Amino acid sequence: MGRLLTQLGKSKVILSFIIGIGLVVGYLNYSGMDQPVVEQSTIQREDSLESFNTFSLDFSIFDDKRYKGLELFGENPVDPGITGEIKNPFAPF
Repeated sequence: MGRLLTQLGKSKVILSFIIGIGLVVGYLNYSGMDQPVVEQSTIQREDSLESFNTFSLDFSIFDDKRYKGLELFGENPVDPGITGEIKNPFAPF
């Protein structure tokens, strides 16, 4: 019985702690911070299609002798082999 009361006491302390942290965070969030944390002038936005003008890919990896030395192992396409009959587990006996 004493152990149960100890566990209930601990859970109430933890619950009170979580509620307290929530109240502090809520107060700080709504306490009238009028200015944003990050200045708008420092943010550089590049979400337009003009950023793709300088986009390029390097395909020189395909000319490397190590890439050309790669070999394909196994069958292509893969042969599924012999498959068994799938039994319906919900079918009556």
